[in-house]
Amino acid sequence: MTSQSWRRLVGVALHLGAFAVWTGCGGAVADVRSPKPSSNEPRVVDVATSVAIAREIPSIIRATGTFVADESSDVTPLAGGSVIETPVNVGDVVEARHVVARLDPRNATLDLTHAEAALQQAEAQAQNAKVEAERHATLVESGDISRSTYEKLTTQLATAEAAVAQANARVATAKKAVDDTVIVAPFAGHVSARPVSVGEYLTATSKVVTILRIQPIKLQLQLPESEAGRLRPGMAVRAEVPAHPGVGFRGAVSALNVALDPNSRSMTIEVRFPNTDARLMPGMFATAEINLPAKERAVYVPTTAIAAIANGQSSAVYVIEGTTAHVRVVQTGEAQPGVVRVLAGIEGGAVVATSRLDQLFEGVTVRLAAPAATRTSGSGK
Repeated sequence: MTSQSWRRLVGVALHLGAFAVWTGCGGAVADVRSPKPSSNEPRVVDVATSVAIAREIPSIIRATGTFVADESSDVTPLAGGSVIETPVNVGDVVEARHVVARLDPRNATLDLTHAEAALQQAEAQAQNAKVEAERHATLVESGDISRSTYEKLTTQLATAEAAVAQANARVATAKKAVDDTVIVAPFAGHVSARPVSVGEYLTATSKVVTILRIQPIKLQLQLPESEAGRLRPGMAVRAEVPAHPGVGFRGAVSALNVALDPNSRSMTIEVRFPNTDARLMPGMFATAEINLPAKERAVYVPTTAIAAIANGQSSAVYVIEGTTAHVRVVQTGEAQPGVVRVLAGIEGGAVVATSRLDQLFEGVTVRLAAPAATRTSGSGK
């Protein structure tokens, strides 16, 4: 909220002259105007006070987002076939190369048997051709046979060796077809879906299982354009999820999307969390705090100094100047044990009332007890 907005809010409140402030201790109403004292109304109110403390705290950007898997793979077969086994179920944890399904290997095995037999035959023919070529090589030198005859034998040897190479290729193809009947996980992770069953016929586009890697896991956050220039990879992040209330998970910014969304003018970033205990799961909603290297000045007052304005949208404190109480509309932030951060409305060092707020109003005379120092944890959290 801008300073102009705050001035407008305070101005409206003072011109109305009768907006009410209540406190949780009694729900009493105090008037901001300076009313005429009556015989039944005390002219002086005894109040306890405290000093608003200002200190440097880490600068934090807050955002919300959703956890997604670090890697996700819809595993498909390399060749078609009928499913004969599905050794994994949804929720199982698998290692890399773990078998997730098997296809009927009979046709592929038969092809491999034929290919191996053809290879043996080709190798035998090539061996015979080699022996003949070597034997005739000496005969050419002695002149017992012509060189053309020898060249014909060497041509036969080259043909036989080419047949061996082709047979080896056919065997390799057949072996791969056999291997392709065994479908394995591409990486270690969790099985999140297994839509196939024994007896189904699969094609090369059929999804067998979905594997998610969630150790580590990523949190995707969207931040406004105004914050984009302050972000850097490696910045520390703390996140909380409703499934584990009060537990802070620690991660670090791992990626910044350099392209902002032209519609929302926001930047998407990724935060990686170790997630060694697998308590964080894809789809979980999270609130996150990104710690920036810069510091910011924060003002804290005791919780007992805060009074909620009756409209329920703002808060107020009574600032004591000399022996007079003055109401200040304030914007509050996060609460710590016993204290509340004031984002706007007062500065550090201000003396604020912490008791009998239901008896105070603008301009009332007060008698002060000794002021107490406001304590903060120093971290803003």
